Amino acid sequence: MSEDFNNLFREFNIPERGENLRQKELQSRYETWNDEEKAELMGLNVFPDNPRGAELRKKEALGLISGEEKEELRRLYKLKTRQEKNTPAVQKLWERVEANDPSVEQVDMGNGKSIEVTPTDDEKAIWTFGLDGCYGSVVFTEHEDGTRDCVLTHYPPTELSVNMGKLGDLINTSERMKTAKTKKVVLVLPGEWIQNPDTKKYEMKTKNQQAVDALTLAIQAELGTDIEIKLEPYSEMINAGEKDQGTLVVYVPPAGKGDVRYQTWYNAGKLTEKSESKE
Repeated sequence: MSEDFNNLFREFNIPERGENLRQKELQSRYETWNDEEKAELMGLNVFPDNPRGAELRKKEALGLISGEEKEELRRLYKLKTRQEKNTPAVQKLWERVEANDPSVEQVDMGNGKSIEVTPTDDEKAIWTFGLDGCYGSVVFTEHEDGTRDCVLTHYPPTELSVNMGKLGDLINTSERMKTAKTKKVVLVLPGEWIQNPDTKKYEMKTKNQQAVDALTLAIQAELGTDIEIKLEPYSEMINAGEKDQGTLVVYVPPAGKGDVRYQTWYNAGKLTEKSESKE
């Protein structure tokens, strides 16, 4: 088998599934490929189930792609990556963000945002991605009138003080949060497996308790000590094939229309008691 053939397969890490008849035909006579056939196989290898993507990749390899087509190919690459790395639910969040859906708030690293949901609003979501060693902090409150507020921040460990300041600023944008009947916090942060001396079983514990204490104090300084805090430590090990790694999503329906729930790539939970729809 020629070195060119080996390099082509290594470059695209071709899977066994997804091959079509044309793809197999080209592979079977690699020694007689011409430039157009090489380019065609490149397209089929990258986009085995997407004829348009395969055609654009072929044109790119031949130097025949236009600027508009390059942008289309870029979008198809992005879509392919998301399909490989994300579940349909998270793919849908990406689509809603790109469509400027006002009911979805995306938080980038080094930032924080908040959402408010009144009893007459539709469900909203606030989420972040790419945690991978960073701290994700969720602060949720529910008020007597049914209004729900949710703050989410995403910062690397090196910006702990900035994270604390941002949490304070976001909480202070809503005076209701301080007098809410329900105050709950979820801290999603790196952890490690520690053996419990009593049970001898290994448990996931946070790596940096000082960071937990600092974030807790920053939140308590604004909301008081009557808050419920849940820790969600995570392994920083990348698991091949596991989807949604590094994501943290909080879904906030209006009061009486369902539970406020959070979802990570390794766990999920609720921030409200079970509530039945009033409709």
